[in-house]
Amino acid sequence: MKIDGQNPAATTDNAAAARRASEAERRTTASATGAGSKTTDRIEVSSDAQLMAAALTAASETPAIRQDVVERAKEKLAKGELGADATTLADALLDDVLGEK
Repeated sequence: MKIDGQNPAATTDNAAAARRASEAERRTTASATGAGSKTTDRIEVSSDAQLMAAALTAASETPAIRQDVVERAKEKLAKGELGADATTLADALLDDVLGEK
C-alpha cells in the first residue's frame, strides 16, 4: 500500500476497504463460532490479588501527609527527643506501623 499525501481520497478509500474487510471477517468468525449460542465468561482472582487490591484501597484512603504526626516529630526533634537513639526510634516506627502502641 502506498500512502500519497497528495491524494486524500485514496487514503479514505483504503480506510473504508479495511473497515469492510474487518467487518466481513467478524461476521465470518461469528457464524463459524456459533455467535447465537450462549456462553459466559468468567475470571477468577487469586487471593494474593485480592489482598493487593485491599491494600491499595486502604493506602489510597489514607492521607498522604499526616500533619499532626509531622508536627509532633518537629517538636520532639526540637527538644532532642527524636533521633537520639536509633533503636528506640526503629521500635517506635515498627510499633506504629503494626498498631501495637
